[in-house]
Amino acid sequence: MMQRTATLTYLLILFATMVTAQDWTGAINSDWNNPGNWTDWPLDGENVTIDPANYTGAMADPVIGIASVFTPDRLYVDGGTLTIAAGLNIADRFIVTGPGSVDMTAGVLSSDRLVMDVGGSFHFSAGAISITSVLALADGAAGGDSRFEQSGGTVAVTGELGFECEAGMFDPEYLQLGGTLEVNGDMVWFGAAPGSGRPRFISNSGATAVNGMVLNTAGSTVDLHLELNGGALTTNGSSIDLAHATDSIVMTAGSWQVDGDVVIENDGVVHITGGPVVFEQAAELRGTGSYQFHDVQIYTGSSLQHTDPQEIAVSGDWLNQSTFDPDVNTVAFNGSTSQLITSGNFHGLRMNNSGAGVLLAGECIVAGELTLESGLIHSQASNMLTLVQNATATSGSPTSYVNGSMKKIGENAFLFPVGNNGQWRRLGISSINDQDTEYTAEYFAAPYANTTSLGPGLNAVSTLEHWTLTRTGASDDAHAELFWEDAAASGITDCATLSTCYWDGAAWQGTLSTTSGSCAGSNPGSVISDVSIPVYVAVTFGVNDGSIGITESVTRPNLQAHPVPTSDRVAFIGLPLRASVRVVDETGRTIPAFLKESSLDVSDWPNGLYTLVSEDRAVRFFVAH
Repeated sequence: MMQRTATLTYLLILFATMVTAQDWTGAINSDWNNPGNWTDWPLDGENVTIDPANYTGAMADPVIGIASVFTPDRLYVDGGTLTIAAGLNIADRFIVTGPGSVDMTAGVLSSDRLVMDVGGSFHFSAGAISITSVLALADGAAGGDSRFEQSGGTVAVTGELGFECEAGMFDPEYLQLGGTLEVNGDMVWFGAAPGSGRPRFISNSGATAVNGMVLNTAGSTVDLHLELNGGALTTNGSSIDLAHATDSIVMTAGSWQVDGDVVIENDGVVHITGGPVVFEQAAELRGTGSYQFHDVQIYTGSSLQHTDPQEIAVSGDWLNQSTFDPDVNTVAFNGSTSQLITSGNFHGLRMNNSGAGVLLAGECIVAGELTLESGLIHSQASNMLTLVQNATATSGSPTSYVNGSMKKIGENAFLFPVGNNGQWRRLGISSINDQDTEYTAEYFAAPYANTTSLGPGLNAVSTLEHWTLTRTGASDDAHAELFWEDAAASGITDCATLSTCYWDGAAWQGTLSTTSGSCAGSNPGSVISDVSIPVYVAVTFGVNDGSIGITESVTRPNLQAHPVPTSDRVAFIGLPLRASVRVVDETGRTIPAFLKESSLDVSDWPNGLYTLVSEDRAVRFFVAH
């Protein structure tokens, strides 16, 4: 802080010290080392000034073609252009004030401080610059903003690189077009009334390393702006602090290497649309601002913690080679082309990809909510999407689903938002009791390998599509519900004979099932097994001959209906006291039914076949008036 205070108050003594300077006149030629070009030949430790008010000759712009033969204490360039093509040492400070400018093409420049102020400019294309305390860009003037442009060479700042406005609304700028910049201290923004504006650091090429903090100071009246359009940026400090909602780090190309243990406190905007951000140590994301990344790489042995805000976005690849701690937050994948996830433990994961979707190249685990808005998640058995206990998922859509295998762990009822080959086909599981149960589902827009081996009561199974449904972990069974989005496309025409069917290893077996929705035209619907299925290989739609429920009642003589047929009341034998039951008609529609002493009053029911279901048992009965 002491160094920063000295940096930001240099203007208070600037003009008071200029009056003792030796002045450039250019009386003879442009040679910096010619005594005849100075009002008084400078000695070591004196102050010198380049000011157009003192020019008397045509050669008004000095040139250091051979190393300076004296070492000024301070050098002021207040007008004209100083060309540096050889060595120059300045003991204290080098200040370029607008409309003055410096053009450095070779040599070595060293100074304790280098300041561009009131529209002063410095153009550096080759050689080396060494600054001990601070390189600062301050304010501007009617003629333009203060500016430092680097197209080559090496700039080394032992202290800090500072941006400040205290005299008005200006945008002083460091523009890097090439070369190397190394700042061993902080990169600092500061503003005090009436100063305002957006001082900026812009790199289009070259390499920049900041080994201290990047921050906008407390109470600053200016906005921080750091922009990468190419080149490589390395930050190695303990903090990156965007204190204002209007502060910004923008990156369209190049790379940003976040080294060291760092907290990024972002109350503004981090907006990266091209190039990778590589986290190499322990980094933490915080703040109320927005984070938009392109490629994110968590390097081997490093960690990234997402503490705030609730969501960060990634438009490129997620290359996790180590540890990611999502807390209870969400990562949104919002690219316009194919994205890659090598592995990751996410809390929330939101899909909003407008291109080819996201490809999983490693295990991807979601502990919170999977939100499917746009784009596909391409998953496979070796690189699977897994939702753990208590995780949830939106149902998806024809443009956003899981294309491939997907696992759900836990006892919660769950709807797999799966699909294949442009077709969205959900699969639901329910009535699970063990939280360690693991179900894996995948949809195939093709028939199962065998569609002709049929169990009792089945006339046919789908020759258009099927799901695989496998179980690991605990051995708790589940009811299975199959969905169609277009009845005609799934070959479904009759809800009365529709069944959820499972492959038992030798043949397809039908279950007593209940349909919802519509079985006509392009309408959606579903069919759910009324009992848990016992074998987990594959499931699909089946057409039964009407005897599946009756066959089950014969094999369970302790649940019977009497009399059959009936015209006014039907009694059920073997039904437990206070049993939970439901009744469905021939179309699969649930009928309001109220048991009284294990019997039903059906005196005003339409004629037809009905089924009473109690837990995993069922019995059919006929009503005939």
